[in-house]
Amino acid sequence: MMLVTPPYLVPDEAAHLMRACEVADGILYNKTPAQNVECDKYIQKGMNFQRLEAMHQCTGYSPVMYAFSALGLKVGSFFGGKVMFYFGRFANLLAWIILTALAIRITPVFKFPFLFAALMPMTLYEGMSLSADAFNNGFAFLFTAYIFKLIFEKKDVSKKDIILLSVMTLISAFTKGAIFPVFLFYFLPMKKYKTVFATLMLIAAFSLMSLWSSINMTFVNPDVNIEFNKYLFIHKPWHFLSLYAKSIVNSGYYMSSCVGILGWLNIRLKPFFYFPTLLIFMSMFVFLREEKVTNKMRVCALFVLTVFITLLHVYYYLIWTIPDSDRIHGIQGRYFIPVLPFVFLILAQSKKYFSDKIVELYKIFLICYIFYMQIFANVILFKTF
Repeated sequence: MMLVTPPYLVPDEAAHLMRACEVADGILYNKTPAQNVECDKYIQKGMNFQRLEAMHQCTGYSPVMYAFSALGLKVGSFFGGKVMFYFGRFANLLAWIILTALAIRITPVFKFPFLFAALMPMTLYEGMSLSADAFNNGFAFLFTAYIFKLIFEKKDVSKKDIILLSVMTLISAFTKGAIFPVFLFYFLPMKKYKTVFATLMLIAAFSLMSLWSSINMTFVNPDVNIEFNKYLFIHKPWHFLSLYAKSIVNSGYYMSSCVGILGWLNIRLKPFFYFPTLLIFMSMFVFLREEKVTNKMRVCALFVLTVFITLLHVYYYLIWTIPDSDRIHGIQGRYFIPVLPFVFLILAQSKKYFSDKIVELYKIFLICYIFYMQIFANVILFKTF
């Protein structure tokens, strides 16, 4: 997939390359659009690459999400051009594989749902690219899996665990959506100060995220008057609520683009592909029971997912949606990948519906279907490019 897909044909990959080049040169944040980036001179060899004088879609993104792609570009700068570009892609892919594999390795629950979500065409398409989503999705899975390990396997959280959780919380503040597993801290098996620790981590994470947002530029749709949208949101909230409701009702695009709409969101994997994939995703929670999940966890997961979806729609209402739109624009299904583990918690079943033999056969079927997803997506990409 990485070799078949030409440069820049992953969503916003050109902008991600610009930001990765900035990070490779030590430009960690932008108060103004970066110019005269040294890394650009190497990537320009044989590549159609030109830095915009205006801000790009990734101008305000944290350097944390580009640590590996920037390292790959730095190493590849010895060769320059396309070789350098693919060094950046490969470094990102390697980081994504390690983070995701660790997540599947350590989690005591939902191993197959994690595997399935990680190897959906859209997740892998982002993972093999220069996109910040490669690190973001891998880290979100690992962070959640580590919390699951503590909740479902440990009797008490150690000091080492608290330090690691604190570090991961700080990292999550500089990602997109990977901050939400912090809400699960309230279920940690801590004998003392659990509520205090969880609350402090939530405050720290969201404070850092807000601070980062306040010192960086946010890319806004050129056709949008953000001040006017703020006015509408505050003084006419029913306008937002109406568009929000219409967006949710017509959310089929969210689900299909979460599974995989590739290229610049113009390569669909045939209509007959999406429904069976979603059906198989749902079936995992019937065949593979998770008796350890409590109703309190399900309620918490539903609350967090609702908060995430609402905040996402508020954000894109403000920065991307013109007032006479029929719905909120700019949201893509790939944005939901980091919070898919909360869907796992909501759908988890504790009742045993099938015998162990049928469950084992179902697992074999899942592995086969995952291979089928990869083959099917790559055949479509090969024919397209």
